[in-house]
Amino acid sequence: MKRLVAMLLALVCFAALMPAVAEEEAVVNVFTWETYLDEYTIAAFEEATGIKVQYANFASNEEMMIRLQANGGSEYDLVIASDYAVATLRKEGLLMALDKEQLTNWDNINPEFLGQYYDPEDAYAVPYTAGSPMIVYNPEKTDMEFHSFSDLWDPSLKDNVCLIDDARVIIGAVLKSLGYSYNTTDADQLAEAKEKLFALKDNVRVLAYDGGHTPILSGDVAVGYVFTPYAAICLQENPNLKAVFPEEGIGFGIDCMIIPANAPHPGNAHQLINFVLDAQVAAGVAEYQYYINPNAAADPLIDPDFLAMTPFHIPAELLATKEFVEDLGQDESLFQQIWDEFKLR
Repeated sequence: MKRLVAMLLALVCFAALMPAVAEEEAVVNVFTWETYLDEYTIAAFEEATGIKVQYANFASNEEMMIRLQANGGSEYDLVIASDYAVATLRKEGLLMALDKEQLTNWDNINPEFLGQYYDPEDAYAVPYTAGSPMIVYNPEKTDMEFHSFSDLWDPSLKDNVCLIDDARVIIGAVLKSLGYSYNTTDADQLAEAKEKLFALKDNVRVLAYDGGHTPILSGDVAVGYVFTPYAAICLQENPNLKAVFPEEGIGFGIDCMIIPANAPHPGNAHQLINFVLDAQVAAGVAEYQYYINPNAAADPLIDPDFLAMTPFHIPAELLATKEFVEDLGQDESLFQQIWDEFKLR
């Protein structure tokens, strides 16, 4: 409630300041992961604008893309999805170009998150959150100090590791540890990565796409390789845990707000995007979602202790190594085949 009141006070003039747009039915249809647009932001937007948010959720980017490819996105006004999905939809002509005149808060975005491979001209996508997987470990359950992804192969960690259940993320990290690209399709490099990955099998106790913090906090495993929010939750719940970015280099991702090409209420979608770009709202989103905040104007409004947590600060030398998981088309199956075989062993 406190956060909602603060947002409403900060945005009391929001509707009046919005550029005039053609009148639309007072609804905006949002399509994203469950709770990825949180209840506080939704309530504040509805109160400030009178526009009703109708929320539908998907389980994966792939599910979302199938829906948009089937109907051109005519069911939805705003989608929040991952960078590689944005790249695919942009190439297929399924996204509407942004009207920057309606996005009066555009300049709040940190320029470091703009001009990325999936939308080099910043014509279609608005950064929402960002992150990089991390190694989180419990010093009380292992004598090791972790610095690299390759440390997870140590024999002392038998049945003591949690990994993200994702073919591209984990095989990408293995490739990175071998000095190769996350996105290679070279047969010899993938074969080498497969051999190294399979050698890790005895150490892996848990595979989890969501909730990677749970086995670490419960003590079921000594170490995990987890997404940004789960690393942050671990450190917040147990300050004795340690988190490090792998020294070989990092995977990196940005989730974005996009408007489907056939959105029925594009004006309302622009209003919601601009609302989320407000510094006060973006600060609330950051504290709720536990990802890296791409809104520079919001940083001074975020709780300093929260903002200072390690998962939100990638060292410059490692940030220079970042690689996105890019859409590989049919070659995507090369990774999935390796992963499926790994899980069945």
